[in-house]
Amino acid sequence: NRKPSSGVGEVAQAVALGSLMGARGNSGVILSQLFRGMAGALDAKTAASPQELAQALREGVETAYKAVMRPVEGTMLTVAKAAAHRAMTTAQAGGDILAVWGAAQEAAHHTLARTPDLLPVLKQAGVVDAGGKGLVFVFDAGMNALNGLEEAAVTAIAPKPVDFVVTEAMGDIRYPYDAQFLIKFQGTSVDELRSRLEEYGDSLLVVGSPELARVHIHTDRPGQVLSLCLEYGSLSQVVIDNMQEQHANLVGAGVPAPDSPPEAAVPAPPADLGIVGVASGAGLVAVFKSLGLDQVIDGGPTMNPSTQDVAAAVSNTNAKRVIFLPNNANVILAAKQAKRLVGRRMYIVPTRNIPQGIAALLAIRHDADMGTNLKRAAKAVKGVKAGEVTYAVRKGKVDGHHINPGDVLGMLNGGIKVAGSDPGQVLYDLLEIMVTERDELITIFVGQAIDEDQAKAVERRVAELYGFLDVEVRRGDQELYYFIVAVE
Repeated sequence: NRKPSSGVGEVAQAVALGSLMGARGNSGVILSQLFRGMAGALDAKTAASPQELAQALREGVETAYKAVMRPVEGTMLTVAKAAAHRAMTTAQAGGDILAVWGAAQEAAHHTLARTPDLLPVLKQAGVVDAGGKGLVFVFDAGMNALNGLEEAAVTAIAPKPVDFVVTEAMGDIRYPYDAQFLIKFQGTSVDELRSRLEEYGDSLLVVGSPELARVHIHTDRPGQVLSLCLEYGSLSQVVIDNMQEQHANLVGAGVPAPDSPPEAAVPAPPADLGIVGVASGAGLVAVFKSLGLDQVIDGGPTMNPSTQDVAAAVSNTNAKRVIFLPNNANVILAAKQAKRLVGRRMYIVPTRNIPQGIAALLAIRHDADMGTNLKRAAKAVKGVKAGEVTYAVRKGKVDGHHINPGDVLGMLNGGIKVAGSDPGQVLYDLLEIMVTERDELITIFVGQAIDEDQAKAVERRVAELYGFLDVEVRRGDQELYYFIVAVE
């Protein structure tokens, strides 16, 4: 959101917080950490000299590298490092702000073009690093802003407008007020305030720095929330919305504003353990819910929710401790950032695909302690083989296969093992690689593109080929994968 600022430090802090809350996938989280490091270097500054800007870029890169457990060169980290190095060299040579940023921009473009030479998987696919490309867009947009241009550096694809109709009354809810505000701290901590606010409602987020943080909470006592927070500092940008009135406006009904919560709406005591995970497709969502997942985050076709989506779902789970299943390798970093926002009660089992997520979920027991559950889940993840049948979107050479757009790909634990033109045949070829005599169960989740007749034909054929195993075929209705396969 655009708002007046007192200087570059405040703008940098706003960018850091906004990028963190909107981060999607590994690249989004890394970008948010780059901004976080820059904000730390520019904190409280009204303006920045060329040397200070270059130093901020350098500290941003250091923060981003620290956020990644095993940094890989040839990614956006390399692009950022090269940009920061050129910026510092230019600043030390006496360059002005435009020269420093321009040098960083030029280095970013040059290094992006070199990423396929640094990372073999990019060279095989014939592409540059996607995160690095996104970072180049940031440098381009920054240069446009410094030159006073209003045109966007990147032409974004606008999402299609969504028409919606609210057909059901909302009824009474436990926490009808949505409160949001900034708090400028006076000698306290984010964690302490978050802990005290937990009893006042749900959907709680307290994020920011030791000096300034944003609070969001659904509550039935907004006055008490504000009074409590005033003990910790000064408040600004206070917005309190009545969600029942908002809903009434949508449906055209006169739902009265609640003066107090109804007596019948007594919140249930928190469970000892809650489980949250990511899924996409009505069938897969139903499967996870039937297996005991308390909340399923709809990650969309790409299974890639934002940090804020993850933090909100975990915070909204009525449990003392929450296990989170990413079910996508690209969500793990976002989950780690969400854990910083919600506190220590969130535990991440780094599941990298749907079969691993289901295996982990089945291994978790509500009567076991957290250490035991995490060990059981980790062991279950190692014991499942995960296969996926999808399609190629670009031409390239990957894992020894020459790929053209539209080719059907059979993947095992993330690597391409089979390529063909028919999803069913690719599935059978993939299973031939996956199944051994020691295995006992094949589970296949059928995607949106496969109709019922095709699904039944696949079930019959797999049963014929592997009559010595239990075979289960279920609708997953996922968008990007014809089939998702688990062999155990």
